Amino acid sequence: MKKGQSLGVLLPLASLLFCSSAVLAAEASPWQFDGQYRLRYESLQNAYRANAHGDDSVLASQLLASLKYQGENLLGQVELEDARTWLDDSGTPLGSDDVNTLEPLQAWLGWHDGDKWQVRVGRQTLDLGSRRLMARQRFRNTINAFDGIYGSYNDGFATWQGFYFNPVTIRPDNRQDLDHNKTHLDKESNDHVWGLDWNHKGATDWELYYYGTDSNRGQLKLSTLGFRNLNAIAANQWHYEVEAAYQFGDNGDLDVNAGMFHGEIGYQFDDALASRLSLLADYASGDSDPNDGKSQRFNTLFGVSRFDFGPTGIYGAFARTNIISPGVQWDFKPAIGKSAFIAYRALWLASAHDSQSRSGLRDTSGDSGRFVGHQIEARWRIDLMKQLQLEIGAAYLIKGEFFRDAPSAPDDGNTRYFYTQATYKF
Repeated sequence: MKKGQSLGVLLPLASLLFCSSAVLAAEASPWQFDGQYRLRYESLQNAYRANAHGDDSVLASQLLASLKYQGENLLGQVELEDARTWLDDSGTPLGSDDVNTLEPLQAWLGWHDGDKWQVRVGRQTLDLGSRRLMARQRFRNTINAFDGIYGSYNDGFATWQGFYFNPVTIRPDNRQDLDHNKTHLDKESNDHVWGLDWNHKGATDWELYYYGTDSNRGQLKLSTLGFRNLNAIAANQWHYEVEAAYQFGDNGDLDVNAGMFHGEIGYQFDDALASRLSLLADYASGDSDPNDGKSQRFNTLFGVSRFDFGPTGIYGAFARTNIISPGVQWDFKPAIGKSAFIAYRALWLASAHDSQSRSGLRDTSGDSGRFVGHQIEARWRIDLMKQLQLEIGAAYLIKGEFFRDAPSAPDDGNTRYFYTQATYKF
């Protein structure tokens, strides 16, 4: 364990939060207190990242504590996040997605009229649609927040949602402070992101959305237009989901034209395991020529990738950019309080000349080919009690020609990743 690090800093705070939740739950109140404490151990064998070698491991903790108020018209929330890591070394890929200690994650006030409309102003997190482009993280150890205004309106036929935000820069962001779990308050960036989302729920759900971004002091200006259509999952019925987005704008001197697609079709069985079998297909464009003054690389904005492409943490091999990936997944429930899935994906680069999303590997000549590899993933969840959940997961990456031959690719064997975590909700 690193010098000066101790779980002791969290134990008094966790005890105080637990007692507060018991007091607030004792009687009906417009106040609501909740949160969770999660501890996860991760192990990775045989690196896939550029210039990396050998094995790695990390112990990551996350504490979330939220106090909400909902009156007849007034709304409000304050949420604290404390995310820390242990057991890592100089080769561990630590970043602001791992460490963010004693941070006020949310602090906003709002006004509402029941389920018809609401407005929120302040620091907040947000899930929209499929969560592929705007999301509050679940698996990642830290969570993105935004300063600004959000509003929603339900006209009886559809729900409209709109926002104008400055993304919050997570700190610390230097290796020494990350190694020692130092506390630095996050700060509002000079970047901007705004959007409008229209969602109609019926026999099938329809969603249309637009996102605009202006970042890096105006060097990156993107517009993203997309749609999504899906039907509900029900026993003895087929289900499907289709989502596509087109992205255009400027990235410095480059004209951007990019796109992404997700397709899924499956069947929910009415068997003893409540089995669900799904066929999957994902595409996100990559840059076809680094010297043509254009960029086709899709920007995933503030979305998450875990539910499509596997665990993140110290693994996180794939994201929604420069990728072509068909797959199949089997979800099942062995018993009450237990759920699991097994998934397989084959993965290619959409462009052999662009970088692979998270490895730092790139062959601008394209001579290393496009096939990235095969990924097999499994996850098992057990609800040990109402408030305590245990989760075990693993991923096995069989490296393809690109991961073997690209410049700076490690000469290690196939990558093996394992994690186990316990989550207590209060």
